[in-house]
Amino acid sequence: MNHATKKEQVLKQYVYQYVETTHKQLTALRANKDNLHLPYALFLFSLIDYFGLLYRVAYTKQYNKRDKNNFLDFFASSYFPSNENCKGSFLYFVRNGLVHQIFAKGCGVGTSSLNQLFIEDNLLKDEVGYPIPVLNIEYLDIITESAIKKFIFDLESDLNSDYIDNLYDMLIVHNYGLNDSIELQKEIANSLNSDKSNIFKNC
Repeated sequence: MNHATKKEQVLKQYVYQYVETTHKQLTALRANKDNLHLPYALFLFSLIDYFGLLYRVAYTKQYNKRDKNNFLDFFASSYFPSNENCKGSFLYFVRNGLVHQIFAKGCGVGTSSLNQLFIEDNLLKDEVGYPIPVLNIEYLDIITESAIKKFIFDLESDLNSDYIDNLYDMLIVHNYGLNDSIELQKEIANSLNSDKSNIFKNC
């Protein structure tokens, strides 16, 4: 198969079909940024997770959608600002707090016009002995959107043709649709006695 066809299939399946939905979600979250800190942050984290998976497959030809290195490697890449790259592990720590326990593991989440990923909250400094780090989701949004656009541009413009070849091999030829359909069928078999109709019935 020629390279142009591979690229078309990869971009259609894994990028273009999500652009409109992503834009709508971000538009709504940005309009309510002062009231929806947690959903806003969680959606940005999901974007880094997802495009981090694509980036890692493209860059290393390694596919594991549950590997935290999808997030860490993408954030450490040149797509994100170099002055923030070293904070990927800490950002992932904050992410896990929001995903698994509602709160950001001793940190805060907020918005600021400052161009920095974390800002200092001195409100509890006397009590805890240090400024509380607050994730600036407004800035995270800016740098995440920029990183994704640059990554997509690289895919579209063939600046690294291996990216498309790797994505095609690992996510079209193998693991199509991130194996979601296969995993769905396994879950139905394991938890619902292989009967889809049980999803909609009372237990």
